[in-house]
Amino acid sequence: MRYLLALILIICFGSCFSQTAPETKDSTTEYLSQMQMFIQHNESLRVPDSVKRQNLYRQLKSFIIEHPKAEINFTFIYWGINLNYKQIHELTNLVDSSIHNVGSKAWADMALKRISVAETGKPFPTLILTDTLGNQLSVFDLKGKIVLIDVWSSWCVPCREEIPDIKKLYKKYNSKGLEIIGISMDEHKQNWLKAIREDKQTWKAYCELKNWRANKFAKQFSIYKIPANFLIDQNGILVGQDMSVEAVNSWIAEHK
Repeated sequence: MRYLLALILIICFGSCFSQTAPETKDSTTEYLSQMQMFIQHNESLRVPDSVKRQNLYRQLKSFIIEHPKAEINFTFIYWGINLNYKQIHELTNLVDSSIHNVGSKAWADMALKRISVAETGKPFPTLILTDTLGNQLSVFDLKGKIVLIDVWSSWCVPCREEIPDIKKLYKKYNSKGLEIIGISMDEHKQNWLKAIREDKQTWKAYCELKNWRANKFAKQFSIYKIPANFLIDQNGILVGQDMSVEAVNSWIAEHK
């Protein structure tokens, strides 16, 4: 679902399939399918996370070198959100400079901006959340627990579709030290609370009740699309972001 959403957003940018694009729509779709298959296979490997990230980096680098003018490169770079800043910067520079002015380059720029704040493999930055009653929660206070921050909204269909699987995850691991924090991009309190009731969410829930562009959390962590998430281990280290629920489940099963 996350990868399908990315494809839809590419089309919305309106640039990947422009008349000036050196790659055809058919080839772009083929590249997308190949990368999806690689990522799914790579995530299924029973190897350390660092090895999976290195596999992805090599795959992206090889693809970009082979297809330097494919605009889909910028989306693939965003899919490498769990790589480090140096790797993402290098991959972006490998894309032919003649297409650095296309709209889809925004994906690579977004990845760089987000990783500059929250980089997988490093301590998660200080985050203090305040709910609508004024109660505060510091993520640092949850050290010793595995924390999944789920960024969603009542109006986001893919977000709502993931909730049943997140509920299963919470039921399975909450007693074993998993905490989930839902952070909504909703503006209207009634919509936010109604969605929580309808979906039967029982974990911690926060919402600034502000327009996405004015949302402090979204600004701090460069959240431009949802669903988004951050998985933090017991030591406060960010171990993954924008992971599928299945990938989160697998990680917790191996590390709890």
